Amino acid sequence: MDFTSNLREMLWAQVGESRAYANRKRMADALGIDPSQLNRFMDGERGLSVESLGRILDGLSARIVLPDTLESEAAREVCFVSPRTTGASRDAPPPAAEDYFAVPLTSEPVAAGPGRVPEDQIRGWVLVWRHHESIRFRTDLVAVEIGKNELSMTPTLHPGDIVLVDRAERSPDPAGKIMLVCEPGPEGGCAVKRVSTRHVDADMELVFYSDNSREFPPSVYRLNRDYGGELSHAIAGRVVWAWSDMTRK
Repeated sequence: MDFTSNLREMLWAQVGESRAYANRKRMADALGIDPSQLNRFMDGERGLSVESLGRILDGLSARIVLPDTLESEAAREVCFVSPRTTGASRDAPPPAAEDYFAVPLTSEPVAAGPGRVPEDQIRGWVLVWRHHESIRFRTDLVAVEIGKNELSMTPTLHPGDIVLVDRAERSPDPAGKIMLVCEPGPEGGCAVKRVSTRHVDADMELVFYSDNSREFPPSVYRLNRDYGGELSHAIAGRVVWAWSDMTRK
């Protein structure tokens, strides 16, 4: 199916009772476009202006992914097959597949590696609602479970908690971000830590520190000296979401 036909079907799926928009007029008003133009497009009579297309894509929280970027993205679209729901009435509409990502759950070293997660390294899949503010417009996502004896980020994160890492965001600024970081060298381990930086002697000092700082003191490295100037070798991504066992809080 071509892009135009696919977009037209997506718009039709948003209209009706129990949908995002009760009718096409309300959809046009919400998206900020001319109702007559939207009607003609949805009926297949004509195309859209560039401005209207942009507003529709923004309203749908859509993003354009070029073919040469697909291999670097980990999150996948979801196809629901008779999903089992809980906490909702029987008459409630089922979840829409296009509203979710299935994110691969893997180990920290694999999550820190380049490209897609290998099939044999996927421990499971985590379902993510894509419209949340912390998730919107992100797709290079991987999920990591905090290990059994990893206590450095308590009380913020405990063993068994699952964090969602955006591998496209590696900038350590501003200081204090929780990130998936790697120790230097081929044998260096990976862990979830907070990060701060400062410029020292024509180099950048990277400080990986824990919330449980008494038992786990910070580690200090230099970007040029220890990582060959490659930030991607030191920081694998930013933690943007976490599933945490609240019974421990």
